[in-house]
Amino acid sequence: MKKVEKMKRRFDRAMSNEFRESSSHENINGAIKLAMDMKIIDILEPTSKTIGELAEIVSRLQNADSLEVIDIELFSSKLHSYS
Repeated sequence: MKKVEKMKRRFDRAMSNEFRESSSHENINGAIKLAMDMKIIDILEPTSKTIGELAEIVSRLQNADSLEVIDIELFSSKLHSYS
């Protein structure tokens, strides 16, 4: 019973958009952790646990800021130009 309640809470937390309160860092790492523990085959016939985890992954990623790619060469050349 506890397992079902935990998964229901995970799904409910995702549906109520609770992850908007977490930082982007927490959301991205949380989504990665859940995804790493999941097998691709699990989404073909998902259990309630898998549905809860998928809902949490999607909600976490929807509430994370987009990442930016930094050109390290450009960045470091600008640092040297200020010296």
